[in-house]
Amino acid sequence: MASCQYIDSIVLFGDSITQAWSAGSLAQRMNEYYLRRLDVINRGFGGYNTDNALAAFESIWATRKEREAGRAQPTRLITIWFGANDAVVEGGWQHVPLDRFESNLETIVNRVRNPGSRWYSPQTRIVLMSCPPVVVADRHAAQIAKWKEFGSKGQSPWPDRNPENTKKYAMAAVEVGKKLGVPTLDVYHALCDAAGSEEQGKLARFLYDGLHLNSEGYEVVFEGLKKLILDEWPEMDPESIPMPMPYWADIDKAKPEVTFITALNAAASYESKNARHSKDEL
Repeated sequence: MASCQYIDSIVLFGDSITQAWSAGSLAQRMNEYYLRRLDVINRGFGGYNTDNALAAFESIWATRKEREAGRAQPTRLITIWFGANDAVVEGGWQHVPLDRFESNLETIVNRVRNPGSRWYSPQTRIVLMSCPPVVVADRHAAQIAKWKEFGSKGQSPWPDRNPENTKKYAMAAVEVGKKLGVPTLDVYHALCDAAGSEEQGKLARFLYDGLHLNSEGYEVVFEGLKKLILDEWPEMDPESIPMPMPYWADIDKAKPEVTFITALNAAASYESKNARHSKDEL
C-alpha cells in the first residue's frame, strides 16, 4: 500500500476533457511538469455534469478529519473543470440549467475552503476552468460515426450542443470565479485567441471531434494554466519545490537513510511555510 504521507498532490477534477490520458493531454502534461515533486491525480469522469460532480466529490475528496488524522494525502491544488456537459441543450439528459450550474460550482469551491465544511482544506489552492468552445458539425459527425459503429441502434443522434449555449456556460464559470475570488482560466477565450477567431472552422484545429481537445488544444490550456498557477502562487513552481525523494547523486552512500530523511523533511517544511503564508493572506 502506498503511503499517503510521502508526497502531496494536485487533483484534476472534471469531465472527459480532464479524464483524457492521451499523449499531450492536460493530465499527461501536468504529470510531466510536476514529476517527482507532486502527484497529479486524475479525477476526470467522462459524461459528468456538475450535478454528478457534487455526488462524486463526496467520494474523491478526503474529509477534514481524515486529513488531520494523517489518513489522506494533502492536496496543494485542485482544478475544477466542468461545463461542457452541463451546456447540452435543454432536453438532453446531461443538461443542467445555467443558474444551477453556477450554484454547483460555488458549492464545490465552498466545500474546499469553507471552515464549516467537513471537506475543508485550507492549504488547497483552487483554480476554476471554463469549458472550451464546441464545433457543432464535427461534434454531430462524431456522434453519427459512433452510432453507426454500434449498429445504428435506436434513434439517430441529434445535435446536442450549440456554440452560443456553450459560451454562456464558459462565461458563467468565469463569473463564478470573479464572485468567489477564485483564480479562473478562461479556456474558451484562450482557444479563440489561439485560433484568431470564434469561427467554427478556425476552432476545429484544437478539437479532434468538435468537443474534446486534441494535443494542440491541450497545449494552449496547459500553458495558460501553468502561467496562472505561477502568477498566483510562485511557490508552486516545480523548480522551487523540493523533491521528497533525493536526486540519486545527492544520496550519502555511507548513510543513505539520513539523506532520505533530510529530503522528506525539507519537502514538508517547504509546503508548511507556504501554506501558512497563503492562509495569512486570506
